[in-house]
Amino acid sequence: MPLFLCPNDNSQMQKITREGVDIDICPSCKGVWLDRGELDKLLVAEREESEKSMQAQRRFQEEVKSFEGNPDEWKRSHQYDEGQKRYRYDGDDDGDRRHDGRRKRRGGFDLFDLFD
Repeated sequence: MPLFLCPNDNSQMQKITREGVDIDICPSCKGVWLDRGELDKLLVAEREESEKSMQAQRRFQEEVKSFEGNPDEWKRSHQYDEGQKRYRYDGDDDGDRRHDGRRKRRGGFDLFDLFD
C-alpha cells in the first residue's frame, strides 16, 4: 500500500471507504482528498438518494391529500385487518383462550437455569 502524505502538513493520510468510494483523509488537519472520478461517484449516490427521498415525499403528499379529501373513505381503505387485533394493548383478548395467564414451563435447557 503506497504511503500518501498530506500536502498541507506532510502527515500520513488514512484511507476510508464511503458509499463504495475511497477517500483519503488527513487525521491532523482533517483535510479530505478524492482521486479522479470519486467526487462524481459520491454525487451520483447523493442524486439517487435525493430521488428516493422525493418519491417518498410525493407518496406521502398523495396520502395526505387523499385523507384531507375524504377522511372516512381513507380510514376505511387503510384499516388493519382482523389478524392485527392480537397486537392491541387494551386488555381485551377477544375470547382468545390461548393466553389464560398461566405460563407453561418448557422442557429441556433454559438459559436461566444457569443462575439457579
